[in-house]
Amino acid sequence: MSAKAMSLKFVAVLACLGWIAPAFADVRLTTTVQKMERVAAPDGTVSSRLAPAEKVIPGDEVRYTIAFENDGAKPVDAGTVVITNPVPENTQYIADSAFGSGTSIQFSVDGGKTFHAANELTVVRDGVETPATPADYTTIRWTFGPALAPAQKSYVSFNARLQ
Repeated sequence: MSAKAMSLKFVAVLACLGWIAPAFADVRLTTTVQKMERVAAPDGTVSSRLAPAEKVIPGDEVRYTIAFENDGAKPVDAGTVVITNPVPENTQYIADSAFGSGTSIQFSVDGGKTFHAANELTVVRDGVETPATPADYTTIRWTFGPALAPAQKSYVSFNARLQ
């Protein structure tokens, strides 16, 4: 899939795969989906590389990368860039794959109604409250801590497996 860029002026709205959070500046988002490929070297070692996600099948691992940039003339206030992204349907979040330099990362197990650190999440199974697993995560939220200076870029990402 190719990268998609969107730019919204005045009160920018960061939107990624259907979820939005306001930021008070001109912020441009670019969302890219890539397939993780395993490559065997002649010596038998296996490494991973990212490739265009032109064709994916159940069992494939994909990486969602959301790049953001302040296109405005003024900094975006610290802590106001919030990106909320659902784990896409027919995929399962891969444990410990969410990344974002300078961000705090929280997860939801209730479709984005509430967010907590991964180790604080619980679900009810057969009437018993139990710790949530990555398979239970429905939504990921990154809060970029520092101010975002004009022309400054950063990104967040996560991996998921197609079911």
